[in-house]
This record gives sequence, C-alpha cells and structure tokens, in this order.
Amino acid sequence: MAVSVLHWGAKADTVCCLASVATSQPPPDWLFVLDNGTGALAEAEVEAAAPGAVLLRAPENLGFAGGHNLVIRRALDAGATHVLLLNNDATLEPGCLAALLRESTAPRIAAVGAKVLAADHPGTLWQAWGRVTWRAALVERVGRGARDGPPFDAVREVEWVPGCAMLLAREALETVGPLDERFFAYHEDVDWCASARAAGFRVLFAAEARVVHRGEGSLAGRGPANPARYLSARNTVLFARKHGGPMQWLTLSATIAASLPVEALRGWTRGDTGVARLLWQGYRDGLLGRTLPLRALGLR
Repeated sequence: MAVSVLHWGAKADTVCCLASVATSQPPPDWLFVLDNGTGALAEAEVEAAAPGAVLLRAPENLGFAGGHNLVIRRALDAGATHVLLLNNDATLEPGCLAALLRESTAPRIAAVGAKVLAADHPGTLWQAWGRVTWRAALVERVGRGARDGPPFDAVREVEWVPGCAMLLAREALETVGPLDERFFAYHEDVDWCASARAAGFRVLFAAEARVVHRGEGSLAGRGPANPARYLSARNTVLFARKHGGPMQWLTLSATIAASLPVEALRGWTRGDTGVARLLWQGYRDGLLGRTLPLRALGLR
C-alpha cells in the first residue's frame, strides 16, 4: 500500500500528517509527499517527520486531482495494490491503515473511506460518508457536526467517501482511471466514486478507521469568499454534465435558481457580495465549459 500526501498550505500541517503516517502500524510500503508547486518543503523536513518518505515536486499547483494522480501513477508503477489519498491537514489515528486495508479485501471494493473527525471539536464528526442530493450544493456530508456514536459505528456501503482520507484499489484505478483532473479540487472524490459504482464496484465506509481533519486547511484563511466557493459551484455543474439525467438537472437547476438570490441578499445585508459572485461565476463557467481561472483565484 502507498500513501499520497499533497503539500499546499501550512507546512506544520504537512509535517504532522507525515508523522502520523510514519508511526502507523502496519506502516505503508510507500509514503509519497508531493510539494504541489510551493517549493517550500525541504527534503530534510520530510525525512525528519517520516524517515524513508519520498518527496516529489510539481512545478506548479496541480490541484487535488492532478497532484494525487501524479503520485498514483508513481505508486502503481512501484507495484502498490492500494493508494491512500490523505489531506495534508489530516492525521491518522492508531489502527486507521489496518482498518482501511481490512475492509478493502471484500469483493469489488473500489474505495474505502475513513471516519473523519473534526480537529477543532473532539468527538465530533467532520464527515462519515456522503450522498448526492442534486441540490445546489450537490452533496450531503453525512454526519457533519454530529457526535461520534452508534449511528456511525458500522461498516456500510455508501455512495461516496471524502477524498481527505480515501483508500483506492488498484483494480478499480485500472478500470475506472485516475481522478478527473478537470475538477482540479472539490467533488473529484464524488465523481470518482460515482464512476466506480457505475462500473460495478462498491464504496465502503470503514467505521474503525479514524482520521482527524482540520478541514479546508489551505483555504480557510481567505475568509468566506474563497476559491472553494467557485470550485464547488463549477464542479457541481461538471458532475451533472457527466452523471446527471433530466430529473437530476431539473432538481439542480431549480435549487440553484432559488438559492443564488438568497445568497446575494445575505451578502448585500453584510456589505459583501463576494460569495454570491463566486457561486454565480462557478455555475456559469461550469455550464459554458470554461477553463479554470487558476491565477485569478490565486491558486497558481
């Protein structure tokens, strides 16, 4: 098994993440960390946090999808049977890797997701698993804000699991392909799970695999009107273009049309319409198939 960690954001987060992987039992066969265009991560820092980890470098920010795909190719070439995608602002709790691997042995498993706990609220879930609602936000993050407990204590088959801690099987990667790099970041995990399920694979939530996640670590300092709003809106439309039928498009269109004026009014009362503007631009660009304005968003 290989673990893929992307560095883009706070270096302290990445170092803590790598250390949690390095002390896991059993340890991964390979731990790859990709400096995703920052040039800020030094080999000595990686070696100190996780001896034996391999530091890779990208010349520019490839996004969540492009960055992990680079590592996935490297891991599969090395012979990995599974690849764990792990956010740099997440840390593994003891036994997490073992629990993920244990559930991955069931037939036709494409992905196994961990129980993701909120770093700033101990005992509270950041997310367990997800559902596609086809409403303006596209998805429901099941368990978000709930106390950890019996409703989330069993392994179950689900629609999708969050990419911040998602174990992918080699067989599924070879069948479905890697992450769709058109998404760049946000909803690429939802898309990949949907494609895998359409190909006859299953997606599981592993209750005993626990991860602590800060959430939006690389964008949280930019305030409410940050690029995540644009990317989420744009990628909602991109997902619909790939997977939606007439009824799904009807639901999505109606809820977007209802929610945007509300968001604009909320912003107007606060004296800041930035969130509504980013959502509108994202939905529009997704419909028109426009190229991502990465430099304008401050992502390159």
